[in-house]
Amino acid sequence: MSSRFKTVDPLPTLPTTRKSLDDVQYWKGLQFPITIKEFGAVTDVAFQPAEPHYFAVTSSTRVELYDPNSNEVAKTFSRFHNVAYGASFRSDGKLLVAGNEDTQVRLFDVEGRVPLRIFKGHTRPVHVTKFCNDMKHIFSASDDKTVRVWDVATEQTLHQFEGHNDYIRSGCTSKTCENLIVTGSYDHTVKMFDTRSDECSLSVNHGCPVESVLMFPSGSVLLSAGGSSIKVWDVLSGGKLLATVSHHHKTVTCMTFNHDYTRLLSGGLDRHVKVYDVANYQVVHNIDYPGPILSMAISNEDKTLVVGMADKMLSIRHRKQACKTDDLLADENELSRKKRRQRSVFMQGQKFVPNPTDIVVMHKHKEQLEKYDHYFRKFEHSKALDAALVARVYSNTPEVTVAVMQELIRRDTIRAALAGRDEKKLLVLMKFLCRYITKISFAPILLDVAEMVIDIYSDTLDEATLVVQNMFQRLRDIIRREARLQRDMNKLMGCMETILTASNIANKSTVTPDPIVPKAANQINAFS
Repeated sequence: MSSRFKTVDPLPTLPTTRKSLDDVQYWKGLQFPITIKEFGAVTDVAFQPAEPHYFAVTSSTRVELYDPNSNEVAKTFSRFHNVAYGASFRSDGKLLVAGNEDTQVRLFDVEGRVPLRIFKGHTRPVHVTKFCNDMKHIFSASDDKTVRVWDVATEQTLHQFEGHNDYIRSGCTSKTCENLIVTGSYDHTVKMFDTRSDECSLSVNHGCPVESVLMFPSGSVLLSAGGSSIKVWDVLSGGKLLATVSHHHKTVTCMTFNHDYTRLLSGGLDRHVKVYDVANYQVVHNIDYPGPILSMAISNEDKTLVVGMADKMLSIRHRKQACKTDDLLADENELSRKKRRQRSVFMQGQKFVPNPTDIVVMHKHKEQLEKYDHYFRKFEHSKALDAALVARVYSNTPEVTVAVMQELIRRDTIRAALAGRDEKKLLVLMKFLCRYITKISFAPILLDVAEMVIDIYSDTLDEATLVVQNMFQRLRDIIRREARLQRDMNKLMGCMETILTASNIANKSTVTPDPIVPKAANQINAFS
């Protein structure tokens, strides 16, 4: 009798968290959207920080306060002679400020309808109006390229900043320092102004017209959105670029944080709201909308997500309630009883007790092999590699593809399996290498495979098509970039080791932990 064929076991990968799955379930907890037709494009949405947590919708010549419980308009501010912009609340939720097309800034009491204050001084439309953290001042930014800080009590301009060369369409304040104001302009720059010095203290170039700016509560990290990208800046290091996030296909128009600042939400003209993990700025969820998105806000505890669109539509999504009504619980209990009765009928066979003389006939199950195992069994190694490079396999389970390559190396048939590939099969192989060669758990095997591929096809590369040549060029660039990164990391580890050694000496301890260097780093440096 033949022994059982030993199948290829998937390559073990580094442990991963279930955060992404948890995020999908969390954001899918938002119910089907309620859509409302507004009078014009919804340019701004803002939630009231305090009870009753109304949200202000700026559209056309009015600002409307919606009750999130009834999804109906609770109050309307319509004392605007032209299009209104940028309505936002004070931190106590009692006052609301908005700009408009006629160059004025209006201050309202949420309990009244007539403006308490009208601030005059700008010469062009005002798109940005916010309260400063001291609750006594307002800052506004206008198409006249200036930023003004107003005193609520006297309606006078306290500070005026001139530094932008184009329209200013976004702005925010620092939660840790009441003197800092951040603005984003269509001149591609983000500037930070300090009211203590009346001048710009920081300026960074986003590279595209800036549509939205945000700052973390600590005040040390700043985000700017413009074009199809979001950029993350380190304020403390003088505006150093930390990351560039490019997951939108069209212009990013708005950004906001969730309630605990662990997730960043961005909306764009590509009709998508994307949710990022701020630890690595990877997309953890995506929400589709029917129209180009202009504005967005999320309530406390992420209970309500409101999105304004260019086609005059307002979308309201509420989080599903965990509590259940008595009728629903009664229906579930009745259904559970029916299922238990049905189960008792089908499970009667489990009470059967066989006699000692009964003969048990075992059912033989035919061994099911994967395609690559089937080819391995027939020693068709090239076909086994082709089966492992099918898009369904290497996209969902790349560890299986790498395990097949590892088995080919163990059998000493990897070179024969790699050789003789036509253009289509070679491109699939090169795409896989480019995608996963920098993954730390795959790098030791894929570097060997890449070296063999280059050795086999380097002599005929001049005769290959331009697409194949570009793929080899891309692989070379990826390896060089990874090698450079590993060298920088080694230098950084050396610096850290020096600092730790000095610290341990100061503490009269000479025990210094060895730095953990990935095994693949040495191979990458050698390969480059």
